[in-house]
Amino acid sequence: MRNICTAILYILLAASCRSLPASSVEALDEEIGRKEEYDARKEERISRLRESLGSAASEEERYSIIGDLYREYRSYKSDSAYAYAGRMIAGALTPDQKAEARCCETFCLLSTGYFKEAFEAAGKIPSKGISPKAKERCYDLLIHLNYSAADYNATEPYHDQYIRAGHIYSDSLLALLPEGSSKWHYCHANRNMKARRWEESILEFTPLAESPDVELHDKAVITSCIGWMYMQLGKEDLAEKYVAQAAVYDLQTSTKETTALRMLAEMLAAKGETLRPAVYVRNSLEDANFYDAKLRKLQTGSILPIIEQNRYEIISRQRNILLAGILLAVLILLAAAAVMWFIKAQNKRLDEARRTIEERKLQLEQANASLAEANEIKAEYIGNSFYINSEFIGKMSQLYKMVDRMIVTRQYDELRRSLKESALSEERDRMFDSFDSTFLKIFPTFINDYNALFPEAEQRFPAKGLTTEMRIFALIRLGISESDRIAKFLDFSVHTVNTYKTRVKNKSWVENELFEGEIMKTGLRQG
Repeated sequence: MRNICTAILYILLAASCRSLPASSVEALDEEIGRKEEYDARKEERISRLRESLGSAASEEERYSIIGDLYREYRSYKSDSAYAYAGRMIAGALTPDQKAEARCCETFCLLSTGYFKEAFEAAGKIPSKGISPKAKERCYDLLIHLNYSAADYNATEPYHDQYIRAGHIYSDSLLALLPEGSSKWHYCHANRNMKARRWEESILEFTPLAESPDVELHDKAVITSCIGWMYMQLGKEDLAEKYVAQAAVYDLQTSTKETTALRMLAEMLAAKGETLRPAVYVRNSLEDANFYDAKLRKLQTGSILPIIEQNRYEIISRQRNILLAGILLAVLILLAAAAVMWFIKAQNKRLDEARRTIEERKLQLEQANASLAEANEIKAEYIGNSFYINSEFIGKMSQLYKMVDRMIVTRQYDELRRSLKESALSEERDRMFDSFDSTFLKIFPTFINDYNALFPEAEQRFPAKGLTTEMRIFALIRLGISESDRIAKFLDFSVHTVNTYKTRVKNKSWVENELFEGEIMKTGLRQG
């Protein structure tokens, strides 16, 4: 019965519209249909190895055949792989063989979700007296163990601890491998992936995925990783393409300990598809049950409610559409007159609304024009007012100088000079305070906007009023851009004003020629 249902789903899947690139979908759908053929080839290879095991001429040959059987089972059936790993431990003679056997045992525990036991088994791997090749195998296993534990346990600080441990073992393995070799690039790309340097990892993984020298099982892992990273980068089409290719490789190698089909089902279910995810997730669940990977069963099982929910929603929509169609067919004649009347009434309302919108738009444009004009008058008025005050102070200064010369002839020069300087200084300070206060009322955000034009180290927030530099550019904000007018107002020389302006512009991150344009945008209330 299950085979019949699967066959029906597969037929519907092949006829449904495709969201993946055609070549990836067609290849994957075809390979799903050949799944039993690939599994039969796998069983045939296993059968031949078992027969040769009985006729092994030496313990060394026997150990080698047991190792081959383990490698056939390691991603195919966990309990058989674990049994042959145990036989490898029992038959290991050399330090390299003992290290290899313990690595195999650890991998079996890891693949079935027994992380605690896997770390305990990893602790039994001998490290002394083994060859560089055996060390490579150990480091590769420890990398896989720590990165898998980090993927499983997202809680901090444990996740980062596992990632750091995986990085350390990766660095150790990279030091042993010939730089530039396929294994070196694979290890380096894997490290970049776990460090979230996804673009760099993809760039390094892609040639390996296309290399004819890389085994299909390794290509499945590589393309699955590339697809996962593209998914993290938000590139869904590329993610689906590579994950589908990974699923093809898994089917061709009879790999049951896999995530590609589950990932692809999850991607498509998130997009609202039902037929294809249903086929993929059922195949994925069959593989997880066959391999007896407890973690994979949980991961795959979590997608089923999403698929069923999508299917329920589609059926509900189809039912509602059918009912609505029947109801519409019954009421269409009666509704036609009502619809015509409603359309006519709505058109009338739309015409009225359109005229109202046009009137409001015209009023708004007029109001905006008036407001712009008022702002221009306000700025010009304030500028002229303060310019007049500046000229007045200049005249008073000339008067004081004339009186001073007269008093000098009568020997009161010291007294007169003192009175002149204090009075003028106080008058000018009051003028500046009045200017600052009035300006900041009109342009309340000027100080913050002005400081935003500078790096944090160059920003200034005076406790009261404006700084001299700010006052120069406040006058510019009011439209007083001539240096001689600014100099008269501030009682500076034109050279001093230009020096201040140049010094301020050089401190800003805005280019000098654009700085005053940015000043003209400052100070207005938002909204």
